[in-house]
Amino acid sequence: MKNLILKKAEKKNFEKIAKIYADEFSKPPYNEPWTLEKAKYKISCFSKYCEIWEIVCEDMLVGFVVVNPNQFFPGTIAFGEEIAIKEEFQEKGIGTKVFKELFNIYKRRNFKWFTGIALTRAKALKLYKKIGFNIEKEEVLISKKLN
Repeated sequence: MKNLILKKAEKKNFEKIAKIYADEFSKPPYNEPWTLEKAKYKISCFSKYCEIWEIVCEDMLVGFVVVNPNQFFPGTIAFGEEIAIKEEFQEKGIGTKVFKELFNIYKRRNFKWFTGIALTRAKALKLYKKIGFNIEKEEVLISKKLN
């Protein structure tokens, strides 16, 4: 992909970002019941404590990344909260380029680690392994359904 730009998100684009969020996380393997309104609220929440990045290709917003620089150890671990790329732009090398740029950005800011959580059945897991993410064996995601 040529003309790929990763830039800090502008508030005027939050609704477009929310649309991508709702669309992509409503599809398999996530199948989450997102509405545009819920996604707009989520992006608004992220904007208060995270860094939101726009993925722009050929002057078109094709995805976004949310990074929390304070989740675990502020200034040391950058936590990738979310990444979503429109389906028609997936598997074209965009994710690889975006992560390489993110790694460089946070490395220049003296972060030592970039971490995240992924579904084991997510298509992106292959990408994460390819670009050098370790699949942790010592940590697990825990959850409990509240009735």
